[in-house]
Amino acid sequence: MNKSNYEEIFKEFFGFMPYKFQIEVGERILEGKFPLLIKAPTGAGKTEAVLFPFLNQFIDNKFYIAPRMIYVLPMRVLVNNVYERIKRYITKISLYISVKIQHGDFPDSPFFIGDIVVTTLDQFVYGFARASRQVGHHIDMPAGAIASSLVVFDEAHMYRDEFTFSIMRAIMEILYESKIPFVVMTATMPESLEKSLFENINYHKTIGQDVLKSKLLTKIYDEPLYANNEVNIDENLLRLIKEKKTLIVLNQVKRAQAVYKHLKNVLELNENQIVLLHSRFTRKDRERHENTALSLLPHKENGSLKIPEGVSIVVSTQVLEAGIDFSAELLLTEIAPADCLVQRAGRCARYEGEEGEMIVFPVEDQEGYRPYEKEHLDKTINWLREKLNENPKFNIKNFNEILSFVDILDYQANDFEAKDTLIDLYECVLYADTKPQNIQVRDGKPVTLVVIDLSKGDGKKKEDIIRNSIRKTAANLRENSIDIDIGVARQLRKNEALKYKLKYDHSSKNWDFEEIREIQPFNIYIIEKTHYDENLGVKNDTSYFI
Repeated sequence: MNKSNYEEIFKEFFGFMPYKFQIEVGERILEGKFPLLIKAPTGAGKTEAVLFPFLNQFIDNKFYIAPRMIYVLPMRVLVNNVYERIKRYITKISLYISVKIQHGDFPDSPFFIGDIVVTTLDQFVYGFARASRQVGHHIDMPAGAIASSLVVFDEAHMYRDEFTFSIMRAIMEILYESKIPFVVMTATMPESLEKSLFENINYHKTIGQDVLKSKLLTKIYDEPLYANNEVNIDENLLRLIKEKKTLIVLNQVKRAQAVYKHLKNVLELNENQIVLLHSRFTRKDRERHENTALSLLPHKENGSLKIPEGVSIVVSTQVLEAGIDFSAELLLTEIAPADCLVQRAGRCARYEGEEGEMIVFPVEDQEGYRPYEKEHLDKTINWLREKLNENPKFNIKNFNEILSFVDILDYQANDFEAKDTLIDLYECVLYADTKPQNIQVRDGKPVTLVVIDLSKGDGKKKEDIIRNSIRKTAANLRENSIDIDIGVARQLRKNEALKYKLKYDHSSKNWDFEEIREIQPFNIYIIEKTHYDENLGVKNDTSYFI
């Protein structure tokens, strides 16, 4: 395919002409230059860049790259978004191309059988390791599907802990040695992490360029937004917040809750003017809050920009750093590592020609820096101060500046953990593990909470009231559940918010409960409705976990 044909067909698929880096990506994939690392700005079209040469195989009816694609992402919400995006594109090619989702909420393709399977890293690793509870007796099928796929790791910068980076490195080295083609895509991966992940791999690299002209000016305030259990927002800042479509991002749930309550009270706002986002909401409430957030801030619908009227405020933690496509006019954010700060900046002045303002706040001394490393926060704010001293009109949207900015961070995989993980994965592939949880993908371990209103239970004894309440909720357990880190659960237990463990009685085929002896991973625990609010989430959460 020549360059002019490439550009014409690309536009027919996606509705716009390809950028220079997208053409380069296509050429490298068609030439079989794998592994390939793509560094390009958020919203530049990395997904389209890898999709086009793959989908073009269906037009040519020649599968010279791979017969299927497995598209791996760090978060379920991203999986859902990319799935919908790909589904829209393939309708222009063929209704017979199958696109599947595979993650905990939607296990549509445990064998990774589909033309395109969009999944999480956790599910990819479980499938690769042939965890038998994940795939039943068909333990060779997922590994076989992976062996005949083009594997794409998107948003590869978002895992952020050494343990998961070690998993990534181990998987990448196995794919490399197995001659399985793969692509790694990122907007904010520091050079230190790139060198660590690819240390034993010969790879190709494409760097994108700015594709949107927008401007985000930055200021740094001297005082924290939240300190000594008080919110610090002066009258001038309150006026700005009322006038602008505002996004406020804090690093801990308890601080986000405090700012939300303060603004709602001081400005006398209702739930249609301000909303809170974080990871301690039930599935149904989080979905409702995300939809409200999207309606409050400028966003695009069918290509047209929608700007809501009146006061519009979204208060959030780092959960919005990916997955929600809106564009605030004013961003207030606590200092975060450079890569996180860039992702937050990507939610302000997001569209062509827009201008916005970002105000960065320091955090309290002592434990205020958590869940991040204090060293990373110090490096980030010092770099910003120096840059703003040199150029007060510094634009954090400039991709060359972003690359320099994130390179101050020293992320890397842990060599010892990476080697241990390689051994574990090889053993699992050889023997097939009995439980997927024996393969750990992230440093923390998951726990599920279910919000149950014990006041609605019937019965004379306390045990009967609890059982009856559980059974009234049983049909909606999933939508009333919250996935959290075990550290959060242990803190809630310490605060006496968790008392009972939920268990399934196979003999009676009913859910039952028992008192908690010890919080253990992969279990389900009851959090009473008195400790949960549909607008605030889990109350009295004093943990530092994201």
